[in-house]
Amino acid sequence: MSKKILFITQKLKHYRVPILNLISSNENIDLTVAHSGKKTIQKNINFKELIIPQKKIGPFYLQGDNFVKLCNSFDVVVVMCYLQNISYMQLQFLKNRKFKLIYWGIGVKASQNSKFDSPTILNYFRYFIARKADAMIFYSDYAKNKHVARKINPNKLFVMQNTIEVQEQINTEVDKNCILFVGTLNKSKKIFLLFEAYKEALILYKDLPLLKIVGDGEDYLEAKKWVVDNNLENKIILYGAIYEQIELEKLFKSALATISPGQAGLSVLSSFAYGAPFITSSNAITGGERLNIKNNYNGLLFENDNELKEILIDIHNNPEKYIELGKNAKEFYLKYRTPENMANSFIDAVKYVIQKQ
Repeated sequence: MSKKILFITQKLKHYRVPILNLISSNENIDLTVAHSGKKTIQKNINFKELIIPQKKIGPFYLQGDNFVKLCNSFDVVVVMCYLQNISYMQLQFLKNRKFKLIYWGIGVKASQNSKFDSPTILNYFRYFIARKADAMIFYSDYAKNKHVARKINPNKLFVMQNTIEVQEQINTEVDKNCILFVGTLNKSKKIFLLFEAYKEALILYKDLPLLKIVGDGEDYLEAKKWVVDNNLENKIILYGAIYEQIELEKLFKSALATISPGQAGLSVLSSFAYGAPFITSSNAITGGERLNIKNNYNGLLFENDNELKEILIDIHNNPEKYIELGKNAKEFYLKYRTPENMANSFIDAVKYVIQKQ
């Protein structure tokens, strides 16, 4: 007989749907996804979707009055470890709760305004939560190991590596001849650092591969102006936002490398899946995705900004090296970071708490 599982998040992101469909396809799981965003417009979802009311009080969030009653109608509740949601946090203190409780999340501090795992007193609350919950799911081994070091039972700690589904539509070889950036154009991405490094490298090598920029955002117009002011319209191509997957696939597959100097998010996994290595700073802002990059194996991690110019020159001089890194990146994705890998870790955590006495 299948168990009723409730997965709770703030909003249902479109890239989560394929992973949740895989989880729901397990014959032992009857999955309901509850969130406080808009109902998904995606078709062919295999799970039940439930919109739950939420109100904001200052920096905090509260769910509706029936939230606990809802949770108690399930065998297992897997809830986002979002410290600002009081209702989520209160679940661990319920007396006579009828469900097994799993918290999931990054497991360390991660934000647009600070380095990954910056010191914070909130870590002590995270360790407290990990001890109270029946299990924890993290995005990385890094977070799990940090909790194990605090003498938290490793058997109850699971790693569900964050990833996305990629469905390849192009089966023919694509010539790798460009350098790619994909993401929102804002200060945290350090797009102008990339521009300046490219401009300097171009002085030495006029035939430097084209730099292709995909994305919009608050710095898009400033970026466009910079390109025009520096007479680089023929070398730096700004596409704006692209949502058609086949167009993104063409760009990723034609890239010798994907570069994002200041931030490494899910574009790391997209790049890997399509066979392009990812290049970023060793201190790039990340939710943990940067940890997928193994330096000089499936990408590059540079220590200081001055290295970026030399990396661009190296791409020009040694394209075969980056093609090989791209092959490693795709192999890494297919072996360790597919949606099936992510879904199976979720299922393992659920099995653990169900069997736990």
